Amino acid sequence: MYTMLMLKLGPLILIVNLFFSISAIAEGKYAEKTKDIIKGELRKFIFSEKAEVLPKPLILDANENMVEIGYEEDILIINFWATWCAPCKKEMPSLNSLAQNMKNEDIQIITIASGRNSKEAIDGFFDDNKLVNLKKYRDPRGRIAVKYGVTALPTTVVINPTGLEIGRIIGDIDWDTADVRSFFKKLLETK
Repeated sequence: MYTMLMLKLGPLILIVNLFFSISAIAEGKYAEKTKDIIKGELRKFIFSEKAEVLPKPLILDANENMVEIGYEEDILIINFWATWCAPCKKEMPSLNSLAQNMKNEDIQIITIASGRNSKEAIDGFFDDNKLVNLKKYRDPRGRIAVKYGVTALPTTVVINPTGLEIGRIIGDIDWDTADVRSFFKKLLETK
């Protein structure tokens, strides 16, 4: 009986083990490359254990057009936020500075206002805080946030060029630090 069960489950066990091995390799590769600079607020970074490609975000752009964001850059950083979220608004100026400081790198930083956020409120917040380096998008029904497993705002998801999640930060941090810039440069070196 045991032998028959193992014959039937053997291929499944092999596939599951392979899946977790690939996941551990991906997580280990990025974690190993950055271990010397994970300190301070970067300790909030949670390396992903998933080995599945995330769906490309299908969201509204600043002109209310439905667009799909691709994985063209080496690193895609998606910040999920809301106009009513105080920690989200607190971190945005430093995220804007990170975008300015990393503009010559193969990094794309976008913001997605998740849930009920009016275009006017988003535009006003961006204008008032001079957030000129960030790309703003809306996900009025929170569909992309749900697909990405976002459970709290702000959440920032970091994705590699093949669409695999490298990891995420749940909560706000100061993005305008040398450690954060070094972290992303190390991620760019890891392919």
